[in-house]
Amino acid sequence: MTIGQGRAQSMLNKYLDRLEKLSGEYLNADLEQFEGPSGRMARSDDLIWYHVDPNTGRRTRYLCGLHGRRGKGNAGNLPRDALPYPYSHLIKIWVIETTNAPLSAKEKKSRVSAARKLLSLMDGDLYIQSESIIYSLNMGARTTDRLRPFLAFCFEKGLMPKIALKENENRDRTGHAQLDSMMEKLPDIKTVLAIGAIFSSVFEHVDEHGALGIGEEINMLDALVVTFVLLSLASPNRTSAEVPLLPKQRLRSYSENNGDPVYYLDWIGSKGYRSNRNHMLAALSEPITKAMNFFYEKCEPARVLCRFYEDPNQSLRVLLGGLYVAPELERNLSMDQPPNLFTLGYALGFYGAADCVPVLKKDSDLTIFYHSQRGRLFEAKPIYLLLPRDQLSVSQTNGASFSSLPYLFGYSNMPKKMFGDQLVVTVGEVQEWWLSYYKQTILPEFPRSFSSGESSIYIKDAMFCFLGGWLYGSSDFGSGGKVFQKTKYAVVPLASLGASVITRLIGKGRYTKSIFQSYGFSSELILRPHSLRHLSNTLADLSSIPVEIITAWSGRKNSEETHTYIHTSHDEKVSRVSAIMNPPNTDKRLIRVVSQERLLEVTNLPASVTSTGLCTQNLNVTPCSYLNDFVSQCYMCSESCHVAGDEEAIAFLEKDLSFQTIRLESVACNPRLPNSRAMKQWYNIHSRNTHLLTLLIDLMKNKPVGTIISYSNSTAKFNLTNLNSKAITTVASALPDFEGRLKGIIEGQTARVTSDSNPDLRSLLSSFGLSEGVV
Repeated sequence: MTIGQGRAQSMLNKYLDRLEKLSGEYLNADLEQFEGPSGRMARSDDLIWYHVDPNTGRRTRYLCGLHGRRGKGNAGNLPRDALPYPYSHLIKIWVIETTNAPLSAKEKKSRVSAARKLLSLMDGDLYIQSESIIYSLNMGARTTDRLRPFLAFCFEKGLMPKIALKENENRDRTGHAQLDSMMEKLPDIKTVLAIGAIFSSVFEHVDEHGALGIGEEINMLDALVVTFVLLSLASPNRTSAEVPLLPKQRLRSYSENNGDPVYYLDWIGSKGYRSNRNHMLAALSEPITKAMNFFYEKCEPARVLCRFYEDPNQSLRVLLGGLYVAPELERNLSMDQPPNLFTLGYALGFYGAADCVPVLKKDSDLTIFYHSQRGRLFEAKPIYLLLPRDQLSVSQTNGASFSSLPYLFGYSNMPKKMFGDQLVVTVGEVQEWWLSYYKQTILPEFPRSFSSGESSIYIKDAMFCFLGGWLYGSSDFGSGGKVFQKTKYAVVPLASLGASVITRLIGKGRYTKSIFQSYGFSSELILRPHSLRHLSNTLADLSSIPVEIITAWSGRKNSEETHTYIHTSHDEKVSRVSAIMNPPNTDKRLIRVVSQERLLEVTNLPASVTSTGLCTQNLNVTPCSYLNDFVSQCYMCSESCHVAGDEEAIAFLEKDLSFQTIRLESVACNPRLPNSRAMKQWYNIHSRNTHLLTLLIDLMKNKPVGTIISYSNSTAKFNLTNLNSKAITTVASALPDFEGRLKGIIEGQTARVTSDSNPDLRSLLSSFGLSEGVV
């Protein structure tokens, strides 16, 4: 069916007609945040879209064609890969909608992939599909789960009848089955012991200072794998999302009054938390010290490259910092001059002290000689003497006597031609091309790099800053995925480190051995990194560490989530009931404790102390299930009370208010706001709740000390209770016009875009005494 036929048919069907109108609304809007395969703004007929986050610069690739067409770069961008119209437009609408959702980049891609899979496999139009038909496609439970938001969106927009996919209920919900399922999430202890043995083997020739013995070698990928596992055993972290983000550092310790040291590392976390001192188990401090010291020194050449890529005009001395350079190399270098790409590589030890490459002799003209005769026009020049104006042959193979680039980049055969029909290229042109290629293709987020989560770090500051050859091997042929990612000049994106570690821990069939197989262990041994998080949480629980501390140690806000990671048997839990029912004494001087006792006395209602006040819900009978979008977890809950004069709670709420205000300002400046219904709804709701928090803080500061303050959503009023007189007063919460405020923000954004959109047209119209708005 052609596009014209499809549009004619859509006029005869209400579902297709609505999809046609929706496509116009979405795809005719400004798509500046999306790029097509060529780097220009995305078009509706592109089969690959790249979303560029305006806040972080993160570039995420979305395939918009038929499911199953996989690959990197432009793979999946041929006309035969397109979905049939109008679903070729619907998938792009879903990409736009999904990128506006508060999800991780990985989850966004998975939701788009699930929608593509349905649109590729279904027989006929979307509006004729049913629940049974979708289940008959056998797309898998995970894909089906991720289809629910897509189907809900399509129903909401009137593109199809409602389909409510049921949860999979074919599960054994008995207590034994639940316990078995929990225990399966823990790693086999034999696997953990095997990793310990492998760590000893990998780091056998590394001393406690991180220095590798003279003449010894180490497998960098295996060293990375066992270090990631070691850190995940020492702290309940998210291995692929958090460990790659570690800043360059050594293991540090702290002790009080000559007590036992507490070991820690600065830790960014995977959910945007700032760096914090994350506790490391003392029992593993010795191997952690060795591993961290090793990577601290070993990865410095890659960090130097990143500093050069960020600013190539720095002197060699500044770029190197305190990095040791072999004397036989240093005496050939001009330390106070900016290096070029290859003289920097020489300083970093990529080449031998006397290594040379052919450069074109001065005033030579290659075009007047046959290819077999051109070798005489080149002369050998030491790499450390290369200048930006020196001309190198673009020959792709080391087989030619005058080729330079294959040797300089570390390939016997270059992956592909880079400089068109040129015969020679200058060192300066090669450097300019490489810096552009690296930043556009290998690491588009440069100078930052993301892990598999949503957090990032300047890659020049990363602990695990890896060269391509270390991760992908040093084969002289091929590219290892992205072209040139195996060269010694390619610093690996941090997300690739986590992915490579996972692959090495579980193996990939007969072509990729697991690290256990490589060191002589059974092929049945595998280790899923997240299982270590379950293990450390369970061991902490068995050590009688309070769940609140385990929660904080694991980087969570809600202790309820922690219980899903603790796999202690029922017998062990029963033995602790007495301790749970008899909590330790709290500080009786705290104003909220005094108010709690007074509230119990006056009202005979249950009252529990919280971080910002009191909770009147009987938590022994009905556990808390309230969630909100604020740091102060109880805020806006109908069972929550706050105490006037509680200075500790006021300070905490003021910090929360400051953070929420910044979030609102960030959304107000976001260019996606005018086109995103979800962002508009969030902005209005959050503006109201943030305003109410301001009023609450004001009441806590200005009302008589000890007054109990609660908020009623149904009446939009604060209720103030004097526990001495038992008098209750209400304070109405006057709310500003948030809808009008949002409208003004959007109009301001639109006006700024419009005022700069076409200055030539504006000038022409003004010469006739008109403006762009005059018809």
